[in-house]
Amino acid sequence: MLENGHIKLHRRMTKWRWYRDGNTMRLFLHLILTANWEDCDFETITVHRGQRVASRRTLAEEIGMSEREVRTAINHLISTNEVTSVSTSKYTVFTVINYDAYQTATSDRPASDQQATSKRPQLKKDKKEKKDKNTFSPPSSSSLSCTSAATEEEVKAYAAEIGAGCDASAFYRTMQEQGWQSGGKPVRNWKAVFRAWEVKDKQKRESDRQSENAEAYASFIYNE
Repeated sequence: MLENGHIKLHRRMTKWRWYRDGNTMRLFLHLILTANWEDCDFETITVHRGQRVASRRTLAEEIGMSEREVRTAINHLISTNEVTSVSTSKYTVFTVINYDAYQTATSDRPASDQQATSKRPQLKKDKKEKKDKNTFSPPSSSSLSCTSAATEEEVKAYAAEIGAGCDASAFYRTMQEQGWQSGGKPVRNWKAVFRAWEVKDKQKRESDRQSENAEAYASFIYNE
């Protein structure tokens, strides 16, 4: 598990739906803190930035919760599009949607570098600057909005890069209609949202395929 660096949280999180739900809040923060901050290979897959490979049992042991409590918290986070999960017979890949909102390139620096930076000599500031520094000012609404929406060509290129089987154009049209928002929040990492879209679409494709096979088998038996 990562032990260096830090994440950033905005005070608006106190208005978040699950802020008063202790288990859900704790699990969400734990996933943000332990998710990969860069892509890396794991067995036969690539675990992308903002993803964490784990089982419910592992998560329960790490944060002192029961597996049932973890499962409920995960369902809460999935229902509000904070997290997605894809399970295999061995493990589950959890994806934190909008991971970049909590972990930036600056916060990825090792703790030792951050400490060294904090000890560097500081320039003198006048009283006004000190007052500004100590006064918290939340970002403006424009700074919180999505400023890097992808083009349709970029979406198609990324779909080909990761071997996605979903309709990239359908994803692009949907995001355009939603103003590049997901769960009512500005999308800061459209690639993570696209991967979540691909996961859901893949599950639907597999479900449709199984239904078609079942219908074909039933038809075969009936004709016999």
